[in-house]
Amino acid sequence: MTNTRATLWATAATLLVVTACVTLTPIRAMRVVELTPVVTTEGEYEFDPVDTSAVFVREGLRVRVKHLSDANLQAELPGPENPYTYHGAVDPSLGHVPVRFTVFQVTVTNPTFDKVLLPPERAVLITDRGQVMHRYELTRAEAAGQARNFETYWLSRGVQSGNEQKLYLERMGVLRGTLYHRNAFVFKGNSYTGKLVFDPLPPGTGSVRLRLEDFVLQFGLYDVPERLIDLEFAFSVRDEIVEPQVAVAAGG
Repeated sequence: MTNTRATLWATAATLLVVTACVTLTPIRAMRVVELTPVVTTEGEYEFDPVDTSAVFVREGLRVRVKHLSDANLQAELPGPENPYTYHGAVDPSLGHVPVRFTVFQVTVTNPTFDKVLLPPERAVLITDRGQVMHRYELTRAEAAGQARNFETYWLSRGVQSGNEQKLYLERMGVLRGTLYHRNAFVFKGNSYTGKLVFDPLPPGTGSVRLRLEDFVLQFGLYDVPERLIDLEFAFSVRDEIVEPQVAVAAGG
């Protein structure tokens, strides 16, 4: 009996030590979506391994497209005024932190042409299942009756109180400063950067194509477009739910 009791006390002491040393981290399960460019070595498209972007090149003109994951977006805008992510909030119906949007950073660098124009309203995201997704406009007026605009998106989630109203205005300010805007002419020797934002990808999506239609390389009299091209950037999709980890505290 004495040996049995001593063994039980020793086991209990061991469990106490392990419990003191091992804790669950505050990291919640989250959906991680990452898009990687699929670029062949032929043609006018290149892959930049430095920042994992896809680049269209013609006569010196460079159109760079990079997918921004939630980790990228939170590193860029770590505060609650970031309008692009859920900031670690778990959706109870899903059991994990979802992805709020699909975001691309687009940079047009023009050392060659008099001026060029990327019309963001002509951008579409096409999934491997044939779904055609349209970008978010900033306001209801710009959306011209279309459902996808950030003004409607955020107002529909409630901004009644003073703090919520302030946060709404801050988020709209961030969007106004970071989206790729219409009529953003890029003159010779200049560049322009902005974000194109779409709904989150449907689960099970294996690949997507970002299509930028009616990119204007040359204008005629009265700024009438004369030379237009369509650009298309292909991406493979990694989409998984990352579960919380068990961590051992220092000194345990």
